[in-house]
Amino acid sequence: MNINTSFFSLQGSLNTDKDELFSNIKINIKYNKWTTIIGQSGTGKSTLLKIIANLNIANTFLNNISTNTNKNYSFSWMAQNDLLLPWSNILHNVMLGQKLRREKIDINKALKLLEKVGLLNVAYQLPATLSGGMRQRAALARTLMEDNDIILMDEPFSSLDSITRSKVQELTWKLLKNKTVIMVTHDPLEAVLLSDELFYISNKQLKSIKLPKSKPIRKITSSNLLHSHKYILNLLEKSYFKS
Repeated sequence: MNINTSFFSLQGSLNTDKDELFSNIKINIKYNKWTTIIGQSGTGKSTLLKIIANLNIANTFLNNISTNTNKNYSFSWMAQNDLLLPWSNILHNVMLGQKLRREKIDINKALKLLEKVGLLNVAYQLPATLSGGMRQRAALARTLMEDNDIILMDEPFSSLDSITRSKVQELTWKLLKNKTVIMVTHDPLEAVLLSDELFYISNKQLKSIKLPKSKPIRKITSSNLLHSHKYILNLLEKSYFKS
């Protein structure tokens, strides 16, 4: 992706027909970095992702959020559910986007991506035969297959057990480290581990959180990581009682 500026700005307000979720927010999203937005459930994190991707949201939402660029970026979406088609094998799920767009199917690229995520040996199996971690790795391969400009991630690891989550987090970061990633989560530890830039939702605003100087993926045992984790928990607790 050839980009002349280092970031794009997202700014504006987000309202329901009864309440205001965000009030005159402004956030700079850096290209080729991992930006995370953390906050309590129901604070509008996922809705904000949909607005960034220009997806339709319910008519009960009113917003004037806009970006400072005229470029039409392409987006990939990773959710906490893998959204694999149960009747298609893993290989066909990875190539689904090309098939739906009636493009030439690049089976070699799909197989190479499955090899990268450690699923080449189950390429012709159905999703139901795979564990939750394997299914999420298949979803990651499908995301990489699209090769879009910006990756939007909505709680992508929350359905996994702690050990599997750690492994899939590290693999995802390695394969997406040169991509522009915007993730929402409610997990402070996950946010500190993976993020280049971190924001939290407080009093209908997005506020920046200073991260450790070390680069992702950070070691859980480091003292600065544990300090940051505690610091973020305190911020979220305070913002919860303000809202």
